[in-house]
Amino acid sequence: MAADRVSVSVCFPAYNEEATIRAVLEDASTVLLGAGVDYEIIVCDDGSSDRTGAIADEVAARVPRMRVIHQSPNRGIHDTFERLYHEATKEFVFLNSTDGQWDTRVLLDLLPLSAGWDIIIASRRDRHYGALRGAVSWAFNAVPSWLFGVRTGDAGAVKLVRREIIERFTLVSRSPFSEAERLIRASRAGYRITERPTDTRPRATGRARGVNRRLVLEACGDVVRVWRSLRASPAAPKSTNDRTAESSNAHHL
Repeated sequence: MAADRVSVSVCFPAYNEEATIRAVLEDASTVLLGAGVDYEIIVCDDGSSDRTGAIADEVAARVPRMRVIHQSPNRGIHDTFERLYHEATKEFVFLNSTDGQWDTRVLLDLLPLSAGWDIIIASRRDRHYGALRGAVSWAFNAVPSWLFGVRTGDAGAVKLVRREIIERFTLVSRSPFSEAERLIRASRAGYRITERPTDTRPRATGRARGVNRRLVLEACGDVVRVWRSLRASPAAPKSTNDRTAESSNAHHL
């Protein structure tokens, strides 16, 4: 499948990113327009208390194929991600960030791989984490292998996901562990997952919200919920996509 035949929903969660969001969205529009890809851009402002939402609206009024969703009050990372996933309409979904860490040009490296893979993870060569967050990230990615026999690689990285996978699986996670849960369920059902090592930039402004005591506790609860759910309802082999039948067990992580 050539990259110019792939359609993709490029999604951006945003919370108090007024310092970076304009440049990120304008750059994304420029990159996608020049790539000749069938795309849409969806931005979800998660109840920002600064000008993030207003700036997103200003950009959307000037560039094509961009729409902005406003949530109020703030609903958090998990709910914002899932809202964006389910607002997407294209064949693939690429969920990026508005803090400037991920260049939208990464997508152009992932799209050619969609001919042979259903999920492509842009795994980070350097996560720019301190000791505490690095330890939490390590555990976040180790648990799926230990408990579920599935290597998720860099589950918290941006990724290109076939929308069919998002629609197929009902997740039980209520925290960002949903990103790992989706990979676990997809792998167990036979979808093909790979990763492409990617360079990212450290966050220049704002505050990362990926790790705090509440989210860690919620993620621990989600591990138990996913384990119980999978024991109660083992995944049936994937049968809806004949195009991938011959290599349904492929996994490159």
